[in-house]
Amino acid sequence: MTDIYRVLILIWIMILLAFPLVAQHKPEIQNIQFYPRNDTIVITFDFLNSKKKELFDVSIQINTTSGKLIRPRSISGDVGDEVTGGKGKTVYWDLNRDQVFINEKISVDIEAIPLGIPERFVSRGRALWMSALVPGLGISKLNKGGPYWIMAIATYGAAVGSAVFYYLADDNYHKYLESLEIDERNALHSKVESQNNISDVLMYTAGVVWLGNMIWTLAHPNKTKNAKGLDFGGSYEPIIGRPVFAVRYRF
Repeated sequence: MTDIYRVLILIWIMILLAFPLVAQHKPEIQNIQFYPRNDTIVITFDFLNSKKKELFDVSIQINTTSGKLIRPRSISGDVGDEVTGGKGKTVYWDLNRDQVFINEKISVDIEAIPLGIPERFVSRGRALWMSALVPGLGISKLNKGGPYWIMAIATYGAAVGSAVFYYLADDNYHKYLESLEIDERNALHSKVESQNNISDVLMYTAGVVWLGNMIWTLAHPNKTKNAKGLDFGGSYEPIIGRPVFAVRYRF
């Protein structure tokens, strides 16, 4: 197996190993505790595996040992449809306002419906800067998700591989100059040429992927929330049957 095939296999392994990082998470509610405080029941809980700024619609249900179901109405705190993820959540239930008297053991059930992360507008210019630094990141932002940043692994992986083979070729070239044996010099010369060719191929690959990432970022539809101002990008026009480039101004 030639050196270039080994490098390409290594890059593919790096990409495949990155896929578990984009697996969907599943938020969980844990550490539910509750205790009385005067005429109020204080309920605490934690969100685990939740994303930063992710919102949840949280509702509380009380179950008594006699089988009675109570849905609190006079509640405040981390409840409702604008609760962010994280730990240390607290809910307060006012028993007096709900005219509830409890003289038996209870359990608390908490339901949280994921609402996602509030949409934030990403301008085309910002997306281009993102993709310039981390190939594919700007496309992910415009698309509101997707593992396009895997392009960064291919770009930087190829660039690093190119640098490694360049230095290997340089080292073998110095050995070639110092060698006095014909067979060894021929072998080193062939190795230097092969490693230089691999370095060039990998660098060209990195450049092509990076440039393709920038063109894709420029043409990809912006699915983020509309905002006022100038925007530009590509789209497919079914009437003429070809992609078009458009400039739009939103008032």
